[in-house]
Amino acid sequence: MSLEEFVATDHSQTVPRWSILAVPPEAYRRTQLRQFDKEALIGLAFVWGVKRGGSKEQLADRVIRRVQFRAMLAAESETSLAMRRRKDLIAIAQEAGVYHPWLNRKNLAAYLIQWRENARRHARIEIAKAQHECIVRRAARKGLWVPPNSLSKYGLNASGSKEQTIVGVPLSRALRVAPEALAAARTLSLPAFRAWVQSNHDLSSKLVFIEAGILGDHGDFFWREVQAAFAPPDLPPLFALLGSTASEDR
Repeated sequence: MSLEEFVATDHSQTVPRWSILAVPPEAYRRTQLRQFDKEALIGLAFVWGVKRGGSKEQLADRVIRRVQFRAMLAAESETSLAMRRRKDLIAIAQEAGVYHPWLNRKNLAAYLIQWRENARRHARIEIAKAQHECIVRRAARKGLWVPPNSLSKYGLNASGSKEQTIVGVPLSRALRVAPEALAAARTLSLPAFRAWVQSNHDLSSKLVFIEAGILGDHGDFFWREVQAAFAPPDLPPLFALLGSTASEDR
């Protein structure tokens, strides 16, 4: 089942009872949210669309403030918002991050209602995505067939483990985009790879689909990323890095 199909199911929003997402938003209290680890609070902040930096207390306060704001906005309609004083409407729009001084009250009201619906959709999709990733990971670890697109979406390999990445792009996807450039970076020394980039413009230019401007340093950064991704798994990162440096010196 694809992510899009999974989002449409009712159980896409079912979360474990021990999860921070299982706590009803109306029951949020700072003391209660602080009982969860910081990673859980950062995830909750992401779902609610607030900044994810700071202490656990700051994260909890931001989430609670956003919940209260969304509860207020849930009772509003475009018509009721447009009837508010412009001063009040501006304050609401600033809290949502959709204020523009050239908008009249009617337009501000429309923006706020659209923001509310987008925020609801974002939360639903992100919760479903997390659930779907767990399902995909479990299936792959059990040796079941999983569509390659589903594995690639979450950066997983065929066994359900996190896949190596090249500048944040899963290795399998990078191999589909620019297989020749990856093969060259993997097998050539750094000086030889620089020469390959210069003499194979059509092939090396495919790397812009991995990251724009990635060849700005003539391929040095990309070469190191590939070398690290293909380093023997039993070598510590430090020794893998030293191995890359030794290749460059030769």
